[in-house]
Parts: sequence; C-alpha cells; structure tokens
Amino acid sequence: MSDSIFTEATTWFFRLAADDTTLAECEAFDHWLTGDPQHAEAWQAVQQLYAALESPAKAIRQQGLPVSAKKTKWQHFSFARAASVLMVCVVLVVYWQPDVLQNLQSDYHTATGEQRQIVLADGSKILLNTDSAVTVDIENTVRKVQLLRGEAFFEVAHAPERPFWVKAGVARARVTGTAFSVGRDEGAVTIAVVHGRVETSTEGNPGRITPLTANESARYQDQLLANVQHIDVQKSLAWRQGQLVFVQATLAEVVAQINRYRPGRLLITDGQLKNRPITAVFSVKHLDEAINALEQTLGVRARRLADYWVLLG
Repeated sequence: MSDSIFTEATTWFFRLAADDTTLAECEAFDHWLTGDPQHAEAWQAVQQLYAALESPAKAIRQQGLPVSAKKTKWQHFSFARAASVLMVCVVLVVYWQPDVLQNLQSDYHTATGEQRQIVLADGSKILLNTDSAVTVDIENTVRKVQLLRGEAFFEVAHAPERPFWVKAGVARARVTGTAFSVGRDEGAVTIAVVHGRVETSTEGNPGRITPLTANESARYQDQLLANVQHIDVQKSLAWRQGQLVFVQATLAEVVAQINRYRPGRLLITDGQLKNRPITAVFSVKHLDEAINALEQTLGVRARRLADYWVLLG
C-alpha cells in the first residue's frame, strides 16, 4: 500500500465522519473503495488505527469530566470535542511523522508547492523541488549530500580532488563537477544527467558502477538497477521552470504529480478513468487551472470539498 493511497483513505475517513457529509460524497466514496483492492486495504488500516486510539481518547475525556453529576451539555460537548481533536492530531502525527522528523534532521527542506535554491560553501548549487529535504556535509576532501525525500537538481562545482556524493535511499551518485537530478518516489530512486558524467551504484554493491552521461537516467529499486534509458531532460526536469509536462501519461500519473505540488488532494473516484491518456503542460503555480483543463479534456466532473479535496469522477 502506497503513502498516497493511505492519505486518500485518511481523507475519506475524516470527511465521512463530518456532520455535513452529502449523499453524493457517500456514493463517491463507494466508487473509490471498490475501485482498487488497495483502497479497501488502506481503509481497513485507517479504521484500525482510529480504533486503537479511541480508548485512550475516551480515558482522557472521562478524566476531564467534573466529579459532580451536574454536568452541563456544554461540558459534555467540550470534553468530547477535545478528545476527538486529540485523536485526529495523533492520527496525523502518526502518519506524517516521517516528514516532520526529516525536516528536523535536514539542513534544508521545502513545503508542498515550494521550490528553493541553495548555494553551498564550495559554490555548488542545489534546487530543491516541492516537499523535499536534504542534509549537507562539505569537508576538505569530500562533499556529501543525502536526499531524505523528494527531488533535487544539482549543479556541482568542478573539484576533482573533492568528489561530490549524493545518497538517496539505497542509491548513490558520485561526480566531480556536473549537472544532474536525484529523486525519490515510493521507494525507488531516479538519477538523471543533464551534462557531464555521473557514476551510480548502491550501498549494498558499491563496486558495481553504472556510469551515466548527458540525457541518460538510471532507476534503482530494492537494491537493484531497474533500468537505464535515454530521456528528454527538458521534459523530465521541466519542474525547474515551474512546469509539469505529460506525454500520453495516464490520469493516475497526472494526478499523482499534481498532488505533489498542490496543497490538498485530488482523488479519482471512478477507477475506469485512471488509465485515460493525457498530453498536456501545466504550470505548478496554477494547478487549479489544470483541474479545470482535466474537466474539459476528459469530460469528467470535479467536485471540490472545503477547498482541499477534489473528487474526479
């Protein structure tokens, strides 16, 4: 089960628990739940997590009630509401804790939709993409960066005597001066080169080096080299210019990318739409316009809930 699916299940859980849930939303949830076996798995996991937190929340509520039997309706409401809020907070902390901890551990990080340019002490530059975090260690004989999450583009100052290492999950990249990107996604790591040469390998097998040159990328998954291929770096790294470029991508792939850059969540409630092909260019600063374009292109309806959730179906 992926993080994105768990997020969708959590979103549905709190939306369905609200007092103003509509019949249309209930029907949309049914479509989502039955659209993919992983949805049902995630839904069960969220329910189990909430159930595990329910007893502690009840105990807190009971401890907060006055001993006197003369409890007012307002007192009942206040303590019950406080306990519910506590459960929501705990669920959110449990799920998003990795990002919180990574931000605390990082030297630099970005929020959803944010990009940040960093100039290092050696003159190298890092462009952090949305929702990313890195640690940096510049020493006299070596330069080291660890990508904790997300994606980053590196322009490395030439210094043959001080190799520049980037570590991301199980993958490693070594250069002395070049321009390349490293991205982490669902346990996989992708390294793409704009110019120069990059030596890639894994932590488990550092001696097995896969060199990359301009317009090549390598993808690592589970300690293994999954593929090496030629790429269009202008399209693949269009995010550096604030664009998302899709050529015959599925709607599911497009939605996943938009969710990386846009606060809130797009959910596909009709499973038959997930594989619909899309060719488009969107601005990361105007993603609500992208949603409107998807409606017009696919003829689907986008239902907006509380300016946060958008249901495509």
